[in-house]
Amino acid sequence: MVRPRKPLITRDSIIAASIEMIDGDGIDSFSLPRVAKQLNVSTSSLYHHFSDRRELMAEVAKEIMRGARVPAAPADGDWMEWFVQLSLNYREAILRHANAALILVELLPRDVLTSTYEKCARILSDCGVAPALHVIILDGLEKLSFATILSSLANASAADGDIFPNVDAERHPVLSTALSSNPWSATELFEVTIRSFLSGVMAGSAHPAAHE
Repeated sequence: MVRPRKPLITRDSIIAASIEMIDGDGIDSFSLPRVAKQLNVSTSSLYHHFSDRRELMAEVAKEIMRGARVPAAPADGDWMEWFVQLSLNYREAILRHANAALILVELLPRDVLTSTYEKCARILSDCGVAPALHVIILDGLEKLSFATILSSLANASAADGDIFPNVDAERHPVLSTALSSNPWSATELFEVTIRSFLSGVMAGSAHPAAHE
């Protein structure tokens, strides 16, 4: 049998098919045999490109995170707004593939973000932020962003829906009042949360006790 000059599938085509399947049917319906069937190849063909399901899922996670646009460096030195926009871009990238969010939790692709973290640290340095604060800003933003996004997904409010679902005015009067007084959508709350974290880090750094 003559081998085809061009491979029937590539790593990129397998990753793309996997993301499409997860987006459409959810992670619970995902399987290598289903991906192979969609690509019209045998399941064994996938193992020429990936050693197992976990390796493929790790690449899916990386591809999703690569979909977030990194803004141009701030020309005016406003590094906080730059980080807010970066966080919003990652939020958007994850929400585009909401069914794959749990993959990101399990296989958080920090290695694919290393160059982005380098750019972040350089921007902080160029804007005069002390190196001692870089890690808490980068690590804290990552954790805070993921926790906020996944919380929204868990409450079925990835879009601008209910902040706290199933709140009853009679049983939860104080919380109901707080919700009715809240002027922000879910997206706006995310922005406020990111800004508050960054402002808190900078405010805390001004007090010597914060370092003890």
